[in-house]
Amino acid sequence: MRSGTTLGARFTLLDEVEHDIPGIERHLAEDTRLGRRTVVDIVHSTASAAVRKEAMRASRLRDPRLARIVATGRETIDGSAVTYVATEHVPGAVLSDVLARRRVDPRRAVAIVGGAARALAAGRAAGLTHGFVRPSCITVTSRGRVVVAGLGVDGEAAAQAGLVTAPSEADDARALALLLVRALTGMDPEESTPDDLPDGLAPAARDLAVRALRGAPPATVGAVVDALVAADSRALIGFDGAVDGLPLTPRLEREAAEQAEREAAEEERRREEEHAAARALVEAETLDAARTAVDEDRASQLADNDIHDSVREALDEIAAEEAATQELAMAAALAAERERAIAEGRAVPPPPEAADRHEAAFDTLEIMVAEQNLVREQGTWELVLSALHRRWPRSEGIARSLRRAEERANRGGPLNGSRVVLTVAIAGLVLAVMIALTWLASPLAPDIVIEEDPSGIPNPAVTATLSPAADPSS
Repeated sequence: MRSGTTLGARFTLLDEVEHDIPGIERHLAEDTRLGRRTVVDIVHSTASAAVRKEAMRASRLRDPRLARIVATGRETIDGSAVTYVATEHVPGAVLSDVLARRRVDPRRAVAIVGGAARALAAGRAAGLTHGFVRPSCITVTSRGRVVVAGLGVDGEAAAQAGLVTAPSEADDARALALLLVRALTGMDPEESTPDDLPDGLAPAARDLAVRALRGAPPATVGAVVDALVAADSRALIGFDGAVDGLPLTPRLEREAAEQAEREAAEEERRREEEHAAARALVEAETLDAARTAVDEDRASQLADNDIHDSVREALDEIAAEEAATQELAMAAALAAERERAIAEGRAVPPPPEAADRHEAAFDTLEIMVAEQNLVREQGTWELVLSALHRRWPRSEGIARSLRRAEERANRGGPLNGSRVVLTVAIAGLVLAVMIALTWLASPLAPDIVIEEDPSGIPNPAVTATLSPAADPSS
C-alpha cells in the first residue's frame, strides 16, 4: 500500500513499519478525525474476515492496559478489496527494543510482566485471548503504564500464518512466564537455566520463572497474576528514559568486553609502536650526533695538525721529479738532433750559451711569478679544508684552519719577483765584500817588484849643497 492512501475517509497512511506476522502490512497513519497518530494493519491473508471479526470483538473493550482498536473496515483500493484494522498508537518504550540490548532488573521486570498479565486477564474476562504474546506487543509509557497491543488481531493472524496453533489462554500464560525469564536474564529462555536468574527476586516470581524453564508453566493468566501480585507499577515511572542505564545482555557484555580487550590491545600496541619509534628516533639522533661529533673532532685534529707543509713538500717533490724528467728528455732530444746533423753532414747546432740559459730561466721565473700573482688557485690543503668545512660548517677548528690556509696563500707564493731580486742583490753584495777582504788579507807574491816613489829618493847634488861646511876653526 502506497503512503498517502486514505482508508475509511479517515486514516491517511504515512510510513510503513516492520511487522513480524506474515500477511499483515503495518503502517503509521494520521487519524484526520481525531487529529492523532494511529497504527493501521492491512490484512492480506485469506483469513481477513476472521481477523476482522475478532478485531470488532476486541474493539468493545475499554481497558487502559489494552491498546484500543479504533476502527475496522473493508474497502476497494485500485480494484482490490482491502481489510484494515486501526489501533491507537501508544508512545513509549517497546519491550522488544529494550530486550534486544538490555536486561531488566527484577523489580521492573516483575512490574512489566505483571502489568501485561493483568491486561490479558481483563481480555480473558471478556472472552478474548491474545494468542501471540511477545515483547513487540508490549509498550511501557513514560508514566509507567504497561499497554498490550494486538488483542483479537495478532493471535488470529499468526494462527492463519502457521506461527502458532489456535489461540489459547495456556499459551498466553506460558508466554508471560518465559517473557519474565528473558527480561531477568537477558537471554533466550531456551539457553537459560535457573542459575541465571538474578538475586533479589521474590520467591513467587522465582518459582514462576523456574517452572517455565523446566517446562511446567502455569495454565492460566490468573496464575501468573497471582505469582506477580507483589509487582509495583510505580517502579516503571520514567522507564523509557532509564532504558540506556540498564545493564547489557550477557552476549553484548561479552562482545563489549572482547571489544574493550581488542581496543586495549590495539591501544597498547599503538603505544608500543610509538615508544619504539620514539626510542629509535632518539637513538638515531643520538648516534648521528655522536658520529658527527667524532667526525668533527677528527677533522679538527687533522686541521690543527696542519699537514699543509707535508702536502706541499710532497707536491714539490713531484714537481722536481717532473722537471728532472723534462730536462732529461730535452737533453736526449738535443743529443739525437746533433747525431742526426753529423750523420747528414749538416752544421751541428751549438749548445745554448750559459748566459742565454740563465736569462731564459730568469724570464721563465718572471713569467711564473706573474702568472702566480695574476690568478691564484686553491691549493690542495685549501681544497681539503673547504670540503671539511662544507661537511661540518659549525666546526670552529676547521673554520680556523681554513682561514689560516687562505691567509698564507694570499700573502704570495714562494716565487715572488721582488723578493727574489732583493735576495740576489744582497747575496751579490755580500759576495763582493767577501772577495775584497780576501784579496786584502792575502800576501804579495815574491816576484812582484814595487818601485819606490822617485820623489822620496834624495838628490845627491842637492844633498851636497845643503850639507853644512866644516868649521875651519875645528
